[in-house]
Formats: sequence, C-alpha cells, structure tokens
Amino acid sequence: QAMWYINSQKDEGLRPHHIQSYGNPVEQTWQKVYQAYQEACDRAGLVDFAELLLRAHELWLNKPHILQHYRERFTNILVDEFQDTNNIQYAWIRLLAGDTGKVMIVGDDDQSIYGWRGAQVENIQRFLNDFPGAETIRLEQNYRSTSNILSAANALIENNNGRLGKKLWTDGADGEPISLYCAFNELDEARFVVNRIKTWQDNGGALAECAILYRSNAQSRVLEEALLQASMPYRIYGGMRFFERQEIKDALSYLRLIANRNDDAAFERVVNTPTRGIGDRTLDVVRQTSRDRQLTLWQACRELLQEKALAG
Repeated sequence: QAMWYINSQKDEGLRPHHIQSYGNPVEQTWQKVYQAYQEACDRAGLVDFAELLLRAHELWLNKPHILQHYRERFTNILVDEFQDTNNIQYAWIRLLAGDTGKVMIVGDDDQSIYGWRGAQVENIQRFLNDFPGAETIRLEQNYRSTSNILSAANALIENNNGRLGKKLWTDGADGEPISLYCAFNELDEARFVVNRIKTWQDNGGALAECAILYRSNAQSRVLEEALLQASMPYRIYGGMRFFERQEIKDALSYLRLIANRNDDAAFERVVNTPTRGIGDRTLDVVRQTSRDRQLTLWQACRELLQEKALAG
C-alpha cells in the first residue's frame, strides 16, 4: 500500500514537499512515509522505476538545452503498448515530441489491465486530442482465434464504457463452441482439467497434444499435484526465469554490494548467505542503529564492529 501511494505520487510528478495534505492526518502520514522512503533510497544510492521516470522528467523541465538535444536526436517516436502508459510517461512523450515531433503509438484500449499500477488507458484519447493530425488505423482482423472465440470476446468487451470501438473478426472457421466450468475452488479446477485430459486420452488422443495454460507460476502447484495423483506425465515450459533463481539473486546481490556498499537491499540478502551465524537479533541491532544514526546498514555494521558492540 505504501509503494502504491509513493508510485502514484511520482506518476503525477509530485515530490513529498509538493503534496498538499490540507490537514488530513492520513495524508500527512503517507507524506512522511514517502519522505522517509526517499531519504532511505538516497542514502543507499538506489532509484526505483518511477524515480527514473520522474528524474528524467524533472531534468528535461529544468534543463531545456538537454531536452532540445533529445528532441533533435529522436525526431520519430514509436510507443508500443500505449494503453499501459502512466501520466509521467505520457508527459515524457509530450516533452520529447514538442510541436514538431512525429509520434506513432500502438495500443488497444480493450487490453488495459494495469490500472492497478498506474496505467491510464485514457492516455489514448489524450493523445488523439493533443495530436489532432494523427491518423487512427484499426487492426480488426484476427489471425489467432476462431470465430466463436472472437464473437464471445466482442460481446463481453462491448460492456466497457468509453471504448474507442472496434469489431474483431476472422475469415477462419467457427471452431468448437466455448465451454465454461465454474470450479468450486482451485482443487476442483485441477481435478476437472485432469479429468478432461484423461477423457481425451481414453478416446485415443495423445498427451503430447494437450496443454494447460495458466496465468501465474503459483497456479502450477495444484495442477502438478493432480497430474501426479493421476500418474499422468507432464512437462513445464517457461518455469522460473534464470534471474529469479535464488543462487543468481544471491550472486547479483554480492556484485551490487561490491559496486555500492550503501545498497541496503543487497546487504540484507547476503549478510548471512552462506550462513555465518548472524541471527535475527544481531540484524535487529544493525537495523536499529541504521535508523537511529541515519546510516546505511553497511555503515551501521562497520561502526558497531569498531565499537565492539556486536558479538562474534
């Protein structure tokens, strides 16, 4: 919740001192959290994604000659997945384009699913208003789905308000009718999926022709358990990414700490990896000293060691 608040303020181009609380104690608390977070990032030499966008925006506003340099460098601008842009990103585009820039955007207002992290699908309409000479090209022919699927998708999405409007179509076959199963829970859902595959197999179908699609990796556990219980072999594609593996994160954290000893997140990850007998109590002392003395964790640890205030 705190990160959502901080990111939403940065997306609006606001620093803590810009925020008007109007005596609202809740707003004042969030403002203090934002300020403390930013000070901690500054001490550690860290920036988050929203901070990168905001700093560039501030740089261009405060240094017109730098903005002019990039306007001359990027005279033709293409922005993909435009429905996922936020306010600060749109401000980027307006600054870069200026009055003479050539801008092309690719976006689909029907595919806007990131509003929870600040995406503004309204940016598409803002673009059409701010660039009145822009030509709109609707890509309505679909080459991926059957006619039945597209008809259902069109019927559902038509309920959305404020759409620019389009009608997907295909010259392919109707395909099989869509079936819907409302599972009681994830266990029931997994059993249903495995039973459908078993029926397919019993009717002469090959398992290699079956695939289970799911949205997030966390959903695979229940499906895997159901497949194992049915003694059904399976293979997972696109599992854990290389940089998500624990040992890779550890190695990268060591490299980050070598490059920047003020990186508190990296310090926390590797201070006891591999195990060095550093317990939670010791880390709590380091964290408290860091807060009390306005130091990074590395600096706090070093001072405590010099003071012989840490055991071992």
